[in-house]
Amino acid sequence: MSPTLDTKLSELLCARLCHDLASPLGAASAGMELLEDGDDPETLALVSASMAAATARLKFLRAALGPANDMPHTPKSLGDLIRAYLNGAVTGGITLDWSSDRPEMDGETARLLLNPVLIARDALPRGGRISARCESSQGGGDAGLRVIASGEGLGLTAEARLVLLDDAPPSGPRGAQAWFALHLARGKGLKIRLDHGPMEISIMA
Repeated sequence: MSPTLDTKLSELLCARLCHDLASPLGAASAGMELLEDGDDPETLALVSASMAAATARLKFLRAALGPANDMPHTPKSLGDLIRAYLNGAVTGGITLDWSSDRPEMDGETARLLLNPVLIARDALPRGGRISARCESSQGGGDAGLRVIASGEGLGLTAEARLVLLDDAPPSGPRGAQAWFALHLARGKGLKIRLDHGPMEISIMA
């Protein structure tokens, strides 16, 4: 990766992080301003929910975009991490169908799963369902990771499409995140495979 692309990617991933945190933190800030006029149970609930959403998103993005942690992830902890991030992510919500037949997963493999989850979430602007599977590695370039998105209005973002289908350099935050997923896969000698049908999008590594 060239120094110019390296810098551009860092900028765009930072923009991605800020974008994901802006909504819950903005809602929490607005709620705190309302509390200056007096305690209100509904406003307190709004602030609490907004801060919980911001914390969940920050934990997920740190695991997906930050340095891989040497501490292994259990299926429960990884499923809880994904589910907390998806809760309230978009209008209509996104439900998670999660399964893993591995007793634990290292940080690098977890990142390779979490980044396609981000791509899948971006492909569901009206909500829907994400199925995430972590199966035993089959070898031959197959890590056994499957992420499937389905729902109304399903479609890859234009930025992700250019990166994943045309191998173009990232042009925006969502494109940078898709490029980062490709980079992680290539670092492990794998490829991101995409099956984009009319009813669902399958992302495999």
